[in-house]
Amino acid sequence: MKTHIFHNEAADLPENRTYLERPRVHKLLEEAIKSPYVTVTAGAGYGKTHAVYSFLRNYDASTAWIQLSQRDNLATRFWESFARTLGLYSKRVAERLRELGFPETDDQFANMLSIPDDELAPGEKYVLVFDDLHFIEDEMVLRFIKRAAQVPFQNITMVLISRVNPDINTVSLLSKGLLVNINEDELRFTEEETAQYFQLLGLNLSSQSVANVYSDTLGWAFAINLVGLSLKKAPSHERDARIAMKLNIFKMIEDEIFLVISERLRLFLVRLSLIDHLSSDLVSILAGDETLVDEMKKVSSFIRYDIYLSAYLIHHLFLDYLRQKQDILTEEEKRDTYLKAADWCNANDYQTDAISYYDKAGDYKAIVRIAHRFPLQIPFEQAKFVLNIYDNAPVEQLEPIVHYHSQRSRLLMSMARYDEAAAEIKERIRKFSALPASGANNQILCGAYKELGIIEFLMSPYTDCYDFDLTLKKANDYFMRSPYDVQVAFTSISLNTWASKVSGPRQGAMEDFIAALTRAIPHAMSTLDGCMYGLDDLAKGELLFYKGSLKAAETSILQALRKAETRNQYEIRNRSLFYLLRIKVAQGNFEKIQTLLNALEQQLEIGDYTLRFTSYDIVSSWYYSLLGQPQLAANWLKGNFTRDSIGALIVGFGNFIKTKYYYADKRYHELLSFIEDGHGTDAVLLGKLEMKALEAACHYQLKDTAAALAALRAAYDLASSNDLVMPFVERGKDMRTLTAAAMRDDGCDIPRPWLEMIHRKAATYAKRLAQVISEYKRANNINDDVHLSPRETAVLNDLYHGLSRTEIAASQNLSINTVKMVLNTIYTKLGADNMADVVRAALERKLIP
Repeated sequence: MKTHIFHNEAADLPENRTYLERPRVHKLLEEAIKSPYVTVTAGAGYGKTHAVYSFLRNYDASTAWIQLSQRDNLATRFWESFARTLGLYSKRVAERLRELGFPETDDQFANMLSIPDDELAPGEKYVLVFDDLHFIEDEMVLRFIKRAAQVPFQNITMVLISRVNPDINTVSLLSKGLLVNINEDELRFTEEETAQYFQLLGLNLSSQSVANVYSDTLGWAFAINLVGLSLKKAPSHERDARIAMKLNIFKMIEDEIFLVISERLRLFLVRLSLIDHLSSDLVSILAGDETLVDEMKKVSSFIRYDIYLSAYLIHHLFLDYLRQKQDILTEEEKRDTYLKAADWCNANDYQTDAISYYDKAGDYKAIVRIAHRFPLQIPFEQAKFVLNIYDNAPVEQLEPIVHYHSQRSRLLMSMARYDEAAAEIKERIRKFSALPASGANNQILCGAYKELGIIEFLMSPYTDCYDFDLTLKKANDYFMRSPYDVQVAFTSISLNTWASKVSGPRQGAMEDFIAALTRAIPHAMSTLDGCMYGLDDLAKGELLFYKGSLKAAETSILQALRKAETRNQYEIRNRSLFYLLRIKVAQGNFEKIQTLLNALEQQLEIGDYTLRFTSYDIVSSWYYSLLGQPQLAANWLKGNFTRDSIGALIVGFGNFIKTKYYYADKRYHELLSFIEDGHGTDAVLLGKLEMKALEAACHYQLKDTAAALAALRAAYDLASSNDLVMPFVERGKDMRTLTAAAMRDDGCDIPRPWLEMIHRKAATYAKRLAQVISEYKRANNINDDVHLSPRETAVLNDLYHGLSRTEIAASQNLSINTVKMVLNTIYTKLGADNMADVVRAALERKLIP
């Protein structure tokens, strides 16, 4: 297999014509690479990168090379490079990593770990190199690398190249045989290798001369190289070269390289030291003259062209030297360099670097243009990064930029600083409302009311106030007065678990919210370019579903689905399909379930839907957990619950589905811990209700009937004023037995008619679910041995011979209620919906004597 070596940007790589192949070091690496982790640790100039690269280019593996720099001390910038580089393994890997974003939470990290396992060829060897790890100081990035080093990938070896020992718990990894370290002593040139290198340069040194150089350099590759360059120019000046090397490495670089090249090349190289991206296209743009690029190529000992990356690579020590010379550039030369680099990065989707270079150039309009394209839910670290630039920029330059004001509000909102955002928006409204009307002012006021309306919408669970439509109407009024084409920053809404934003159990509150949402949608159609279209129908369908009105719910949700598809509202479409799936499970319609699952899978092909993989994992995992197949759930949803993640809308949805997985996996104690420590609470009424019903079921499974009934009573109090039933019904047979226990308990004060209704509906749901499970197993050729107790076998035999329930009770000396319960258990085990189904299934399994 041909080896492929990929890079994310300029890496310090060897120059083939003067690099000595060292079999000794290659043999060390060949043994080391068999381990999941390899650390290569030595000071500057010891040939760490050269050694690893030289070995890997002839090694049977696909290698992704991530060259780190100080700019990677920002999580979003690091993740852009990480995703892009691993995307060279597989385009789908890059898509899923970009969708996931930098993994701040346990869920996200577990999801990240599953991506290579899912997408990469299982029989192929992969190597992932982090070069110059010592530049990383950011705690979040270091934590990611440290965590990644604790969990071996199936077929990926991670190589960490650093000047200092990486903080990855190396002692533990070494003791487990998971890590091999190659250190400075092993990378030093031997005296024999020093002699071979000089021969490669065409220098015929005596054994004593080689010994002298080796003694002076102690095998330091960089110093040996500099001595060799000096000797090539003046072979008789061995002593002078050794003295110069001892005195000052940078001075030698200056004498042997910098002062020898032309003045225009000096200026050009110093300009290159301002930036990290040295793509051949960008280098040509900055040069403006290919003869200058040709001249640069002659500095071949420290600058080379990499064909895999299509970029020029500068040795880091030479780069350090050039950075010390940046004061020779004028401010205009620096600004021109930053602007051209920023334009190139922006065109090539390096957003974080583009923003950074525009900041250095003082082009804040360009920053606002880029940030205006951010999604509605901006990653926390990215929002913090841009907001910090705004806070330190000259106010007089930012104020005239129209979209700056609304952009700042969105950044604050993404950091969950809603009160601060609302206060700034209200002050902006006060200020610009007092100014004479103008097209520019109308545009600013349109944006202000739009952002304020969104904040009021998001905060409505806490305020129980549903007049956000009035604020969005004001935004639309100013939109209509603006002569400009008001650009919309986002066109697709991000959803949490629930469409409804109602928090308390006040009767009619959910209808009030839906009415406000219905009034707001027409205004949002203009000011938000269709964002939220269909959300009101989804909220109506959601409420009807939770009330148990499944047919009416289906009608509203299908309407939401149609609307969402016309305006690319991907999250609304996903939640609509999720509710339709829940409806069809409740109806026992396996054929329709398969159609809906196919529709969910088709969303994976929509590149613009940034959360498509995550949302698909969540919904499909719910379905598999419901089927009693929790092992098929996405791996990242099997881990610990995610707690206190700022601004991550998808986290709540993931945790909600994870409760289903935990319950299906009988992890009741862990579930109760999550619920009872406060992390299982939800600001939205439906979430509170789901958790209380789940808490009751968990306690009952643990034989704590008193605690189960107390939780059931609390859940009833949340549900009764709005006639919400599905959180109980979807617990199926477990809720059936719990409500039966409640009806037998004289101390239970939950109204009996309500208990009877839930008991009946939960029993029906259990039968429908059992039918779906049976058809799923049949469709997937899953053997399902059913075991009946002696009592169940006797009752089934009587039923088969035509006895009525009363006759069965007399025959088996049982009460009529016990016969009903035994028959319900048989129905559930056989996935049957009626007597004919029971008999058919029993005969197929030869359960009737």
